[in-house]
Amino acid sequence: MSRMLTAFALVAAFAVTGASAGATYASTPNTGVVTIGGGKTCGAGHALKGGVGTIDLAWSNFTIVGETMAVKLCYTNAKIVDRPWRKFVGTIDKNKQCWQTAKLAKFLVETMPYAATGSMPIPLPMNTAPSDYTVQLLSKVNGTYAQYGDSKGTSCALTTTIYENQPASLVGTQVFFTVFSLVVLVVSYVIDKKRQP
Repeated sequence: MSRMLTAFALVAAFAVTGASAGATYASTPNTGVVTIGGGKTCGAGHALKGGVGTIDLAWSNFTIVGETMAVKLCYTNAKIVDRPWRKFVGTIDKNKQCWQTAKLAKFLVETMPYAATGSMPIPLPMNTAPSDYTVQLLSKVNGTYAQYGDSKGTSCALTTTIYENQPASLVGTQVFFTVFSLVVLVVSYVIDKKRQP
């Protein structure tokens, strides 16, 4: 009886978590070719700003026919050193190296139509941490990962910066009032010290 309950619990757990919950990179073919930016996002001065930048994504060789595709933004290996909250995990849905936003979103784009070859501009979310990234594209069949590709072998890292929406005049005003409040604090302290016997 206990074996039957255990088997039922395992089947129920698998049904609840989904078929791809345990899919690993090792068991999923890495044969897709993914490129970003066509070379335009490389080098100094070519960083994308969160909220206003767009990733030019292109892919090919996704030969295992899928139903949908998903896009992940993954930190480069250099950006996960000494950061256990970004560690690589072999299970695709648990890989913290590819959780990139403040809300720890697992996908940049979760469902898009399958295409063996294609290209697509993808807007960079506002809350994307400033860092260096690669782009990972995964295809799915019946809720299971069928194939993936990563831009780390074909393109240089994608560098992002914070979208700074404060005008320079506002920054100047903040500096003025910060200095002014410190001057008022010192003057009031000196006056208060002189009044005391």
